[in-house]
Amino acid sequence: MEFWLYFKVATVAILGGIIFTSFIKNKSISGLLAIISTFLFALSLSYFSVNILLSKTSIEWKIFSLAPLINSTFLLYVDSLSALFLIIIALVSLCVVLFSWRYLEVYSEYSSKRFYPFLLSLFLSSIGLVVVRDLLFFIVFWEAMTFTSWVLVIFDSQKKEALKGGIQYFISTHVATAFLILAAVIMYSYSEDFNFVEIKKSLTNIFENNSMLAHFLIFSIVIAFITKAGILPFGFWLPNAYPQPPSSASSFFGGVMSKLAVYGLLRFFLSLIPFSQYSHTWGFIIALLGVFSIFVGTIAALTQDEAKRLMSFHAIGQVGYMLLGIGTGIYFVTFSPFLGMIALTGGLLHVFNNSIYKSLLFLNAGTIFYKTGTTDLNKVSGLIKIMPLTAIAAIVGSLSIAGVPPFNGFISKLLIFESSIGVMKVSESFFLIKFAFIIFGIISVFISAITLASFLKFVNSAFMGKLKAEIKKTTAIPSSMNIPQIILAGVCLFTGLFPFITLEFTYHALSSASELTLPSFSSVFSLSIAGFGLNFCQNCIETGVWFPIFVILSVLILSLVIFCFEKYANAPKREVETWYGGKEHSPEEVAYTGHSFYQPFKELVSFKIFNIQFRGFYPVELPPMKFSFPSSLKKIIQPDEWFYYPFIEKIVRIFDLLYSHYENLKENYMAWLVVGGIIVMFFLFSIAGGII
Repeated sequence: MEFWLYFKVATVAILGGIIFTSFIKNKSISGLLAIISTFLFALSLSYFSVNILLSKTSIEWKIFSLAPLINSTFLLYVDSLSALFLIIIALVSLCVVLFSWRYLEVYSEYSSKRFYPFLLSLFLSSIGLVVVRDLLFFIVFWEAMTFTSWVLVIFDSQKKEALKGGIQYFISTHVATAFLILAAVIMYSYSEDFNFVEIKKSLTNIFENNSMLAHFLIFSIVIAFITKAGILPFGFWLPNAYPQPPSSASSFFGGVMSKLAVYGLLRFFLSLIPFSQYSHTWGFIIALLGVFSIFVGTIAALTQDEAKRLMSFHAIGQVGYMLLGIGTGIYFVTFSPFLGMIALTGGLLHVFNNSIYKSLLFLNAGTIFYKTGTTDLNKVSGLIKIMPLTAIAAIVGSLSIAGVPPFNGFISKLLIFESSIGVMKVSESFFLIKFAFIIFGIISVFISAITLASFLKFVNSAFMGKLKAEIKKTTAIPSSMNIPQIILAGVCLFTGLFPFITLEFTYHALSSASELTLPSFSSVFSLSIAGFGLNFCQNCIETGVWFPIFVILSVLILSLVIFCFEKYANAPKREVETWYGGKEHSPEEVAYTGHSFYQPFKELVSFKIFNIQFRGFYPVELPPMKFSFPSSLKKIIQPDEWFYYPFIEKIVRIFDLLYSHYENLKENYMAWLVVGGIIVMFFLFSIAGGII
């Protein structure tokens, strides 16, 4: 129970922040209170989670039960997989709240009471999601996360795009939740309990005796989670929703919220669904959907000129990498445990890495908006001259997401690529299946180069070139906005240079969630402080090695040599105006805007099918739908005239009648309230089994 003390402190701190920020109108004071509560929350939660990871234990805490009404228990259970996600939530939450403090100044027309209580509630619901072991309460926290994030999507309610994105998000995610609820009801009808342990027992029986129902259950679960994660074609809503809230909230969406859907997928496949032929079928489907999202999401991102929309499309592509690794692992872990664990480790490690650099990149876009009032890459340039810290952090985040060594994105992508191509070593699988996974790996390698091209466009358009005259030079970027970017950029570099820490934590997180007999960590990865090696079987020669320390040392030595040669040569330098072929041009006329990057490629991937316009293989213009009905049918499909208005008129008359009675009885109003309260309490106690 000692560990739970820190969890209680974290929960009380965030609840206190929600309560206080709900009543304080002053943005500065409200933001400061949010920072204090989130700092206590993040510190306690991190200490709690790191202890779980280091001790490799799991702990359980039963809060209360809903029996005899329903067999559901508010049961908290934290293993290494939960602890890893709690660390992600704690780190990103602190950076997001710290960034928000001064950033919300750009939304002067809106009260902070519309932001901080819902943001902190989103943090709390995210925690609940990863620590409960009861499906009913899992759905409760899932819905709480969806509602609070939806309120943040429509925060800027004066923008039509925000309302449109909010509607798409609300409808899509609730349709997905309906599938999860349907699966939960079916599983409860067999297990008569919402506890994960009891559900797993019933699923074993279903999988052995009813293959059609088993496939439907997995289908419902997969649809629910991949829709929330933004996997195409079910994540069509994401590019319209993620850019709408303030960038700090978008940072949590892209860095954490979409990853919690991946957590749900992992938890169900590792802890609830028995490994069987169903795992092989759905592992392949998950990997296929992942590759589809990698391809379409990333190429569509290349065609975007607005920074936050560009990040949103990359969120789709990056979750695709996670699903490729997870799907490959689920498919092969029973055939080849070494290959399966390398793939699963790569997928989960990419969750951690992406949560860091994706949060960072959204904060970079927010800083650009704070400074310039726009995130349109065609309207900004040369910002490195006035916001160098943001520029450096953006370069680190861009190289990390592109998988450039020695940053952290390279390591997780390396594991995913290696496992996709290493399937040829598995003799138990069909050749066509193995060939398909190799094609998946090749596509993901190619798209990684597209990711680099896309973020070269982002960095060059926003930070390089000449500073535009209309950009304000006097507004300094507050330290509270720079510090979170420096922290996240530092984590990208540190975990890239010293991967042994995150690798071991990730591997044990997967092992703790699965009941399979898996190879030990030391037999799959040979670790040292300089890097790691990969083994695809017991007593195999290392298939691959990666030593980022040696790479960075080589780069530093070569840079030092070049610097010394330059200083020794002492070559004269002169600054002159740019030569435009002998003709006078203003800098604006020859500026290379964001829209100008990769024009031939963008034209290649832009086309029309019938009347639907595609840009980057993504539909951007849908033709208007026109319908004509006969007059008799119009009466049927317009129930307002024959049902709604007459019904409402009768309801209004009833309320008028009740109001007239209320006017006669209002002197005894408080007495009626007391009597009514006693009746309600008596009813609740009676259905709960009596007062005693």
